[in-house]
Amino acid sequence: MKRDYLFPSWCQALGWICLIPSVFLGLCYLYDFLPAFKGQAELSTAGVALGLLLVAFSRCRQEDECVAALRLSSLTLAVWVAYVVLIGGTLSFYEFGYLEFVIYNQFTVLVVFILAFRLRLWLWKRGRLTVHQAGWLLPSSYRKAGWILFVPFAAGCLFVLLTAYGFAWLDEVCVVGLTLGLLFIAFARERQEDEYIASLRTKAWVWAVYVSYALLVVGTLLLYDEEYLYFVLGNAFVLPLVFIGKYRWMLYQSRRENHD
Repeated sequence: MKRDYLFPSWCQALGWICLIPSVFLGLCYLYDFLPAFKGQAELSTAGVALGLLLVAFSRCRQEDECVAALRLSSLTLAVWVAYVVLIGGTLSFYEFGYLEFVIYNQFTVLVVFILAFRLRLWLWKRGRLTVHQAGWLLPSSYRKAGWILFVPFAAGCLFVLLTAYGFAWLDEVCVVGLTLGLLFIAFARERQEDEYIASLRTKAWVWAVYVSYALLVVGTLLLYDEEYLYFVLGNAFVLPLVFIGKYRWMLYQSRRENHD
């Protein structure tokens, strides 16, 4: 379990080199600053995703347990913010402008994480912040409540997709219920939370973010038309789903090794 799935520290500079022109291309496309070219939107979206990943998950020059704890708490906060925003947007404007909202919200996790992690790291280095290993987690009992929400609302989402029911109140209820269920499962504490469990959480979250944003880049480049709506809606749930699967598998392997 020595892998932390982080990029070398020099990749942070590469990330900014990729991010800045990609954001500029996106702004030009949105506001017609310069003549657009074919594939500009796709190129901008993919570049922003790649740049943010490199900036967010490049190692610090000095990596230790405190930095790892700050990374975990910042990433946990970022996921909470992104999915609370998703719930708010779903309830506020599920039809008009919802596609654009979901696309932009795909980047909320990385943007909030970068800002929170860098701020908290700066405060910690100046002795203004105390590091906590397990921040932003829910009591362990929430895991059962999460599964109770997840199963019926996941079935509801499948029903809407397979029957082409259309965007109505059922869609909103299913999206909100499924989001809450996944959040409860993902952020429920273990009965014994320690530094090792925290390291597993960090690795699982980083791995899940990689998978989610890799799919975002591939989907953006391959299907940026009508079917893209369904793709971005589905991809919004990939992050917590992959985290749950990866984290529970790593936890199972760890416990089995310790038992052996």
